[in-house]
Order: sequence, then structure tokens, then C-alpha cells
Amino acid sequence: MNMNMNMNMNEAEAEADTDAEQCRIVAKCMHHVPDNIIMNIKEGYNLMNLLYKVGILSDYLADLDNNNGIDGYGEKVEFKNYFDFNNEHYIKINPKTGRITSLRLCRYDNSYEDADDDNDNDNTGIYMPIDVPPIIDQFQSLESIYLKDCRLITMELGNLPVLKTINVGVSTSNMFENFPEGLQLSSVKEVVIDSSCSGTKFNSNLSSFLKIFSNTLEELTFYSNMTREDTDEILHVLQNDDLCFGHSLTTIKMKCCYLNEDDLERLIFEIRERFPNLHTLDISGNSVTSLCGIGDRIKQAPLIPGNKLCNLNLNSSPIWEQICADGNYDTLNVTKDPKEIAALVTLLDKFDGISNLGACWFQKYEPKIEYALRINIAGRKELMRGKSSRMSNNTDDEDEPIMNRALWPLILERAYNNSSEIYIYNRDGRDDVSISEEAESKKCATGLFHLVHHFYAPVMTEDRGGRSSSTTTTNITNYNSGEGSNNNNNNNNNNTRNEWKGKRKRK
Repeated sequence: MNMNMNMNMNEAEAEADTDAEQCRIVAKCMHHVPDNIIMNIKEGYNLMNLLYKVGILSDYLADLDNNNGIDGYGEKVEFKNYFDFNNEHYIKINPKTGRITSLRLCRYDNSYEDADDDNDNDNTGIYMPIDVPPIIDQFQSLESIYLKDCRLITMELGNLPVLKTINVGVSTSNMFENFPEGLQLSSVKEVVIDSSCSGTKFNSNLSSFLKIFSNTLEELTFYSNMTREDTDEILHVLQNDDLCFGHSLTTIKMKCCYLNEDDLERLIFEIRERFPNLHTLDISGNSVTSLCGIGDRIKQAPLIPGNKLCNLNLNSSPIWEQICADGNYDTLNVTKDPKEIAALVTLLDKFDGISNLGACWFQKYEPKIEYALRINIAGRKELMRGKSSRMSNNTDDEDEPIMNRALWPLILERAYNNSSEIYIYNRDGRDDVSISEEAESKKCATGLFHLVHHFYAPVMTEDRGGRSSSTTTTNITNYNSGEGSNNNNNNNNNNTRNEWKGKRKRK
């Protein structure tokens, strides 16, 4: 009994010493908290305690005491090099409440030297591992968190009610092996797993990690330097595992993950079908060399259920030279493979909601591809009842437009205004006016003319012949005649007009 009492007393004394050391270090560093940035005193104090628990404050003071406060590069040791209150990559604060909304936690290893040039992942680079401490749940306004080389996630992370984004920069498998059983991040909408510093190793733990996210998750990103084993595991989990966010996920990004054309085919067909609301697939920076296999598969199985894809980013892959040339060159002078172009046109014809392949504003699509994108962005998908979406067995009206002719002025105006969105307009230091002017210069009436020729003109010709037709969504009545109109038709017109006005291009 006496032995147990002595042990308890020793533990209490050690805990008291630790608390005293924490209070001393936090008090010594509190003057680095700028009053004009963190106006909430309690929030500032909690933040400094968090930085202590992570190890950032101790790193700073140790380097400050070493070598007269001069770092290994001959520069003066400054707090901002460990945590920068003036850099939004580190911290964002709501100016009205003074509460922290975004936070980046990482520890720099200032003594790190890369002594080898191999790829064996025998070190973790310039960052040191961190553990997320329980005090994280004091930041109840936190919406976004970035964790670099996180070794352990705490259960208290699940107590953040408005957390929307979690970005995990990883270099080891520790985090995927060590997270509390029962942890649920039910408010998170975006997850980013970034392996840009060194290759990740999921070691068959990815599925368990993804299951801590619920049916609110909308965007899932895997970025850079994945091993082939990791890529295979990602594809396997997405295709086979029971994930809570099957119906909520709208965006999958696998950038620089060594994907090939077989992987792309798997994503477009098998995996896409498991996420019925998926509208964006970003596989830029991968190893896709051909689309012929996808084109052949489409021809063999023309029915594609649940097709909602709008964006398919193929930029910075080998196939990109067939799609688009750099804006500094004439795309017509680049050697093209007709089979690859035909395969992509086949893909765009069947996935007729795709209107962007990832080209930036300074680039130019190959003409046949640009034409297909322009008629897609004009709204061909909305105006056709394709075989894959029809519920009726009546094939006579299979290719009839589904919109009321009274909406055609609005439809055509929308087609022209949206025509520039087949390109991406990065800010790159430019102001809003410059971006707006560039987008305006990319507008084109090609898609509008396609709608007029293939949809509007046949309907009006049919009208002049005295015939009428009906659709699954709204009756098509004589636009210029007041006879036969009723309240139901007026309500249908107004509802459908509001539906078109409310549409926005999904990024």
C-alpha cells in the first residue's frame, strides 16, 4: 500500500512539474500573439498551449538559446519561422468573433540534412512528427485543419462541430494505424491526403481511416508521390468497400498518383457507378497515355447509368498532348493521333455532361475536342432524353428535346454565357477584372448554334406543320399562341424557368 501511495505521489509531482514547465514556456511566448489578430484572449491562450503540446514552442526556445539565436543558415531565429500569425497558410481568424477558423500544425526540423539521393523513405524530411492533443476541442469555430506528419489523432477532434476540411500531410503509415476506435468526423466535407514530401504507406489501413467520415463528405483528394501499392489500395477501397459517403461524394481527385489508362477506365466505369452524385474526376499529373480502351468499351456497352460527370481533368498526363497544346504553340502543328481524338470525342459524346478537361485559359483544345466540349456546356445533356436515363419504352420520341419552347431565349442566352467555362481561369496574381476579361474573350456561339440546329429548329418546323408533342417534364405548347393555355402550363413554365436560372457550373 505504501508503495502504491509513493508511486501516486511521484506521478502527481511529475505532472505538477510538467504543468509548471508548460505554464512557464507559454507565458514566455505569449507576447508573440498579436492583439490585432487574435482579439479573443482565451483563444490566444488556448492556441499557445496547443503549440506547446505539439512541441512548436519548445523547438523555438531551444533554437533561440542555441548558438546565440542564429540558425543553421546564419539567420536570426524568429518565431514566425515556427508559427506565422500573419500567414493565412498557418492561421485564419474570424474578424468579427476573434475565433480561429483555420489552423496548420507542423514542426520543422531545422537540423535536417538530406544526406542521400535515394528513394528509400528512410527519413521523414524537414518535418518532425506531431500528435494532436485533446485541447484541440477548445477551438469550437475551427472549420479547417492541416496536420503535417501527424502520428496520432485524438478522439477530441470529433468534438469540433463545424470542422469542414481536414488536410493530412503524411510521410509514414503511423496516422492510419493509430486513431481512436469509434472516432467519427461527421461534419467534414473535404479530406485531402498529401504525400508530396515522401511516399505514403497505407499498409491496408486506408479503409478503416475513411470510415471515420460520414455521409457529409463531398470531396476526397489524394495528392502526389503515392506509391503504386498505395494507388492500388485507394482504387480497391473506392470500388469495393462499404463507405458512408457513397451518395454524398461529388469529387474524387487523384493527382500525381501514377495512374494509367486501365486505372482511368476503372474510375470512369466501376468506381463512378458506386458514387451516383460524382461530378468531378481530377486525375491530372498521371501516366495516362491512351483513351482508345475507354472508347472501345463505350462502343461495346453504350448504356451508361448514373452519368453525372461534368469535369474530367486530364492535364499534365501523356495523353494531354493529344488534347491540348500550350498556349505558346499552335495546337494544329502538334502531331495528333486520330484514333485518340476519336476515342475522346466518343467519350464526350456518351458522357455528354463533361464540359471541362482541365485546360487553362492560355491553352487551346484540339478543334474536334473543343467542339464536343462546347456543345456539352451549351446544355445538350439537359435537352435530350438519352437511352441511359429514359424510363419509357417508347422509342418514337427518344431524341425529342425535353424543354418547353417558351424557355428557348433563356436557354440560348445561358448557352452563350457559359461557353467560356470549358477553360479554367486561375488567378495567378491577376485581379478580378483581368480574369473577367479573359473569360469574356473565350465565349463562343458554337454550342448555341448546335442547339438551334439540332433542337430548336426541328421543334419550330414541327409547329408550323400543326403538330404538337409532349415530354416527361413539361408540355410543349405554342409559344406565340394564347389559345389552349392554362394555369398548369403557366406554373410549369415558371418552375422550369426558375430551374434553369438556378443552375450553376460545378467546379
